[in-house]
Amino acid sequence: LVTGVQTCALPIYYVKLNNLKEVNMKKILFLIIFLTIPNYSLAESGKFNAAGAGSWSLNAMDAGNGNMSITYDGNAGLMDKEPGSIFDKSTMHCIGGLTLVSGKFDDETGMCTFYLMDGEKVFINYKGKGTGGQGGTGTFVIVGGTGKYENISGSGNSSRQNIRGKAGMAHSMNQMSGEYTY
Repeated sequence: LVTGVQTCALPIYYVKLNNLKEVNMKKILFLIIFLTIPNYSLAESGKFNAAGAGSWSLNAMDAGNGNMSITYDGNAGLMDKEPGSIFDKSTMHCIGGLTLVSGKFDDETGMCTFYLMDGEKVFINYKGKGTGGQGGTGTFVIVGGTGKYENISGSGNSSRQNIRGKAGMAHSMNQMSGEYTY
């Protein structure tokens, strides 16, 4: 036999249990949100359009008739037209090579380290084509960096116009533009 007291106690217990579950669920959700916010950061991104001049030491094997194998190692200073770009007032150190066939090349490859104003570095791989003694164009991919740029990525286009300078070295005006995210 069920009395009125017993039938009344069950719904009160049920309401208290649901309220406890609701309070605990709110606490758990708050905790999850609180713990993930400090670890979550929005990626920063930007554009760049940097230009500057550089000089490059060369190693060359000349087979005549515009056929030549060249490796180079050098530095350039860059200024950027894009406000707030991480590449503004940076320098780049590049090592690369190419093979001229009848004065033209389509196999230039290399890697550059950009030394940024904040003390960090960004690394790119590049490929290019052009005409010996004149210049070339190409593409590049940002492959990483140091510090806050450790996970940087991006890509862009580059161009180079050879200029006259000290004998025994190559000299060029360089332009690089693209986008990055870190």
